[in-house]
Amino acid sequence: MEDYLDKILQPEVLFTLFVVFLFGRAIAGGRKKENSLSPTPPTPAEVDAALKRVTMSKWLEIDAELDARKKIRAIKLLRDATGLGLKDSKEAIEERERKRDLRL
Repeated sequence: MEDYLDKILQPEVLFTLFVVFLFGRAIAGGRKKENSLSPTPPTPAEVDAALKRVTMSKWLEIDAELDARKKIRAIKLLRDATGLGLKDSKEAIEERERKRDLRL
């Protein structure tokens, strides 16, 4: 085992491993990762289309939660109804609150 460690810890071997590592990073760094865990964000048109699919009864349920000052619950209801992400749902709920405040 010590012979193996002595060979790996030689400066030439360490330098070669370092160069190979940097070369691999340089090659992989230019490519977009296809296995990314986060999905691409929806376009504004896709968000609008998703919001238009929400039924009136669901909007009434969301408005009831907003009236009860339960914004997080309203966001959850919208996310369940549309499949949108947290950011888009939060922005849509805040826009709905602003529009409702203007009407009142």
